[in-house]
Amino acid sequence: MLNLHRYENHVRLISGILLLDYASANGYLMIGMLSIMLIYTGAIRYCPLFHLFGINRKRAEHDYHLSLLPEHNPEPVYLFNNHGELVFRNKSAKSILPNLKSMEALQQESEMTGFQHKGEAGIAGFSENGQNYLLRYEPVEDTDLISAYAFNVTELTQANDEIINTQKELLYRMGELGETRSKETGNHVKRVAEYSCQLALLAGLPKEQAELLKMASPMHDIGKVAIPDKVLLKPGKLDAEEWEVMKTHASIGYDLLRYSDRPILRAAAIVAGQHHEKWDGSGYPNGLLGEDIHIYGRITAVADVFDALASERVYKKAWPLEDILELLKDQKEKHFDPQIVDLLLENLDNFLIVKDQFQDVPSQ
Repeated sequence: MLNLHRYENHVRLISGILLLDYASANGYLMIGMLSIMLIYTGAIRYCPLFHLFGINRKRAEHDYHLSLLPEHNPEPVYLFNNHGELVFRNKSAKSILPNLKSMEALQQESEMTGFQHKGEAGIAGFSENGQNYLLRYEPVEDTDLISAYAFNVTELTQANDEIINTQKELLYRMGELGETRSKETGNHVKRVAEYSCQLALLAGLPKEQAELLKMASPMHDIGKVAIPDKVLLKPGKLDAEEWEVMKTHASIGYDLLRYSDRPILRAAAIVAGQHHEKWDGSGYPNGLLGEDIHIYGRITAVADVFDALASERVYKKAWPLEDILELLKDQKEKHFDPQIVDLLLENLDNFLIVKDQFQDVPSQ
């Protein structure tokens, strides 16, 4: 345990440096040794002589235990009685939620703010003045009080957001790589991502899953990186042998991503492997039928075809909107999940806004 008074270590360091300079200038060996002792003990905040004679021990223990008390904790601390009423808060707690009166109000604050922590019981989170706090509730031993210690985790949440944004960017870039090989634009993957997210929300998926699909869907054609150019870039219709080669891009994409334990990449593996499966079981690579196809695959299938038909490719012109809608209607319960098609048709204006927002830039 440290055994110097508060700031005593600074005094020792400054005194030691000055004495060392004086001893060096005048050749005083004993003063030099004393100065080194002062510098060393000041740096480690511990004096062996004080320990030997018990000097400062009680004071040091007092300061140490005092720092553990809620009143002196640098982080916000709240104490509530068994009725949930606030009975104590330290200075830090007063500064962030000055009008707090009860545990219920604190929990409401946690639910209302943008920062939410979903985990084990007794833990919640809230935001205040641009700062994110993680709360941990614990009963105070031998009392009827409940403590709530708040920890500022703003830097951690910002770092986590940065990681997620980096993952998004990498997935978009990798998705663009697959499209670039087939002479398609990166805006195709952006549109498919937006379409997929909107369809997921309309289909009733939680916002977290819709956002996950938005991040994963750009990887739907990543397997094309392994398809030979003579097949991938052929301007005309593929023959039977070439078509079999082309179809392998779905299983290649799935195998590329399937072994990751990251939720985003696992979702991307599903999308890559199942976006060419068909509702009636006639799709590839596994001939899955109906709801045996993951909802991510069913949604991306509609989003991909809707955008692909509306876009010019090396082997075709862009289709008129009326023809695209007619095909979607005709392929309900054949190629596509009928519910997903209906959701797109019923909310068509929203998807056309996305189409206009991410238009392809004409090649020079």
